[in-house]
Amino acid sequence: MKSFRLIIILLVILCVVFLAFSMFSFNGLQSEKKTRIATENSLKELMAQKDGLQSQLDEQKKLKSDLETQLADLKGRVTSLQDQAEKLAAQIADERKSKEEAVAKLGDKDKEIEEVRTNWESEKNSRAELQGQYDKLQKEYASVQKKLDDLQATNQTLSKQVEDLQAKKEVELDKIVVKPGVEAEGKVLVVNKEFNFIVVAAGNNKGIVPGVVFGVYREGKLIAKAQVEKVYETMSAANMMPDSGDVREGDIAKAM
Repeated sequence: MKSFRLIIILLVILCVVFLAFSMFSFNGLQSEKKTRIATENSLKELMAQKDGLQSQLDEQKKLKSDLETQLADLKGRVTSLQDQAEKLAAQIADERKSKEEAVAKLGDKDKEIEEVRTNWESEKNSRAELQGQYDKLQKEYASVQKKLDDLQATNQTLSKQVEDLQAKKEVELDKIVVKPGVEAEGKVLVVNKEFNFIVVAAGNNKGIVPGVVFGVYREGKLIAKAQVEKVYETMSAANMMPDSGDVREGDIAKAM
């Protein structure tokens, strides 16, 4: 009877142990399954990350290739620009050398540079000055022309009067040629200081010829000399000679 109880107790113990072992094994399998699932999920995430990284790496490689292509193109452009810069520098050096040689031939480099620097400043004023001078000369020319016209008109009137007198008296007069002397004189009609000449009321009618030198007097005092360049019937134009004084209209010019 005791042996039977002992066997039953042992069987119960074995059942309990087996049950405990089975439960432990089941829990272990469940835990291992969870671990395996978690590992698989982690692996899938890692693979997804790997694919993402691989895609990024491919994009980086493509970007690198594009950048290398652009860099090569830029290097080519830089090389071309350097060549152009070298050619331009050579041209500038040649031009500078040519300019220096030209300035050296002139023998006055500083003056040449200053003239080049100031030419453009003075050029814009030159036109205005020339225009002013031209307008002034036009006015002077018009004034001289008017005086010449008046003198010619006066001369024609006098000539007509002489012809009338000759017709009335029926006297034939020989042509009188007066040589420059005491009688060859006349008033200064025009003074042109711009071109340094005068117009004298003495011409062919008083024997004045080109080259004759007038002495210009004021109140009996010699103040200037002028050499005849052009001769008209009743007047002549003479260029002022060096060291001449201030001549005014109305002064007396005498052939010397």
